[in-house]
Amino acid sequence: MTQIGGTLPYIPQDVGLVIGQTGWKGWDSIRITRGCERCPSDFDLSVTERYPSASQIDIQPGQACHLVVAGGTLITGYVDLYSAAVDAQSHGVRIGGRSRCQDLVDTHAVVPNGQLGNCTIVTLAERLASPYGIQVDSSSVVLPSDTSKSILPMFNVTMGMTPYDLIEANCRYYALLVYDAPDGNLVLSPVSTAEHASGFAEGVNVQSMEVTFRMDERMSLYYPCLFSVLSFNDYSGGNQGNIFSPVKDDGVSRYRPYFVISEQYYNGSYMAQQRARWEAQRRRGRSQAVRIVCDSWYDRAGTLWTPNRLAPLDLPTLKLPGKKWIITEVTYFADQTRGTGAELTLMPPEALTVEPAFPLAFDYQVAQALAQGAAP
Repeated sequence: MTQIGGTLPYIPQDVGLVIGQTGWKGWDSIRITRGCERCPSDFDLSVTERYPSASQIDIQPGQACHLVVAGGTLITGYVDLYSAAVDAQSHGVRIGGRSRCQDLVDTHAVVPNGQLGNCTIVTLAERLASPYGIQVDSSSVVLPSDTSKSILPMFNVTMGMTPYDLIEANCRYYALLVYDAPDGNLVLSPVSTAEHASGFAEGVNVQSMEVTFRMDERMSLYYPCLFSVLSFNDYSGGNQGNIFSPVKDDGVSRYRPYFVISEQYYNGSYMAQQRARWEAQRRRGRSQAVRIVCDSWYDRAGTLWTPNRLAPLDLPTLKLPGKKWIITEVTYFADQTRGTGAELTLMPPEALTVEPAFPLAFDYQVAQALAQGAAP
């Protein structure tokens, strides 16, 4: 391993960028971001030296790399950029890179016959990822036993769509998240029920916190529709062949209808209902996202904070006592300004799932109702 900088008290000393047989450590600034709703994961590293040792960093854009910490791998991918800056007193170097799944996001899908489908979502993802040497981890995927619901219909591929676009759009109907694993492969997964050994508590390990309760994007009725044009008048009952039973959000008291266009001509009723449930719960769940900064990269058991994993929340000041929400994104950072810590976004699990759930009121609404009930 090659040391490029000095020992800094705010930088974890085991963070290394490994390229081939050479490892680089001693960074002045570190940012690593992973999420279960973003792809690919990415990193940004920098070092500034008063001496010319930084000029000896032999790293080239396009090289395969591993970003490691405490003996484990955080990101497996490629170096995207090498930036150098020189002045009279120092030589600065910045290295940026992303997961191997960047190729699924950056490039356009090559589909010889212009059509995909007539297969499961797992097979679809494997077909699109295999030309890039990327494997698909679908170990936690459970598809409907009814093949009429588990098999995707044939559809035309628009030129210019990326493999990730095609995979992610079709995964929505099966409540599957699409993100990259530390080994650089693609993960298809439902919302996880795995939990961290510890979480985030106000006055204990939380340095800052922020929550916003919203109502502007929530609707009272979500109507599942097959098409955006009402052209099925030959059906018995007029337009009933296109519009199905609405999905309600009981937390919205006003009349706020919303048409959810499924754009499916096969397995129509099932797909349309799934899409409407996903839309309703996604909007309700995301109206309560919380962002916190904690003082460590790890939970009590020494496990890195991990996307798509539940963690306890106890933030009474934000009216969020005794919650158990899911981590959707985590940024590990270390620099001279903020020291070492992690910035995380957490949401209720329903923000990421389409399974039917009882609509719960906002926490502040519950607090108001309790206060009114206790008033003389």
